Amino acid sequence: MASDVRSAARSLIVSYGIEKLTLKAIAQRVGVTPAALYHHFERGLPDIILHVANDIVDDLAAALHQASSRYPRTNYAMRMIAPSRVLRSWAIEHQREFFVLFGSPIQAAGDAHLSMTSSWVRRLAGVWGPVFADLWTDRGHPVPPPEQISPRLRQQMLAYVKDTGVELPPEAAVAMLCCWRSLYGQIAIEVFGHFAFLPEQQDQQPMFELLMQELISSLGLQHLYEPPNP
Repeated sequence: MASDVRSAARSLIVSYGIEKLTLKAIAQRVGVTPAALYHHFERGLPDIILHVANDIVDDLAAALHQASSRYPRTNYAMRMIAPSRVLRSWAIEHQREFFVLFGSPIQAAGDAHLSMTSSWVRRLAGVWGPVFADLWTDRGHPVPPPEQISPRLRQQMLAYVKDTGVELPPEAAVAMLCCWRSLYGQIAIEVFGHFAFLPEQQDQQPMFELLMQELISSLGLQHLYEPPNP
């Protein structure tokens, strides 16, 4: 029954949005009483949302890994760009699921939101982190001088590396997370419609590809860029 509940909750999210998700709606979809859901999800709705979020991350991470794995180990640029393109396409096509993972904290998730966020942070680090680690091991890439990284930021990077298992020195982790910040910002702006105020700006692929070229250029990989298929 637990898998049926998760499937029903995810279907409701896709159809109506996370804001409309209730125990009553899930129970009606599954054909049980709301109280029966607590037999499988002790904390009720927060637990269900956490499990659904993990299911979403599972599917997304598999698609991202598949995209990256199409390229050889030393094609660092395309191992970064290919999953980035998949993430953008997925976010546009699955906006309500994107909001669950990357939107503002979900009130219904309660304290499960932190666990949910921690999960996808680790899983996505497992997509791009190994590429940055391979690049760093093989040839390195431009990073902020260690003396320019504040003690507080250094401690944050050390904690991030320890938590995610990404084998990078703090200054290289800063470079990686700066790339992620730019990638997420570009995708979020497009998904939330902040670039759509003019008809000519509704298609953000040119801006996205410009960002891809800028990011890999900052890593010294511009010669490996491959444009998307027409």
